[in-house]
This record gives sequence, C-alpha cells and structure tokens, in this order.
Amino acid sequence: MYDLFVIGAGSGGVRSARLAAAQGFSVGIAESSRVGGTCVIRGCVPKKLMVHAAEFSQYFR
Repeated sequence: MYDLFVIGAGSGGVRSARLAAAQGFSVGIAESSRVGGTCVIRGCVPKKLMVHAAEFSQYFR
C-alpha cells in the first residue's frame, strides 16, 4: 500500500513523487513507457514550435 500512487512519470509525476518521498511517504509510480514523459523524451510541441519560429528570421534575410 502506498501513501501516494502516481499515474504517469512525466515531469510533474516524478516531481510530486520525489517531494512526497522526501517527506517520508511511501510512493509508487505507474508508467507504460520511459520515465520522463512526452516533453522530456520527444520534446514538447510548444517548444518545437518556438524553435522553428525562431529560425524564420534567417529565412527572410
């Protein structure tokens, strides 16, 4: 039995699990893939959009 059971080991899930564990709570995490979540493993769509948008100024020169 866990004090906290986190579904999804993305950045938010891992952070909450670590904070709870640091306070002495028993923590479990369920993740169907790798720890880190979509943003860390594949890159967030907003982050990719901002990177591509930053490159447009070079195309217009």
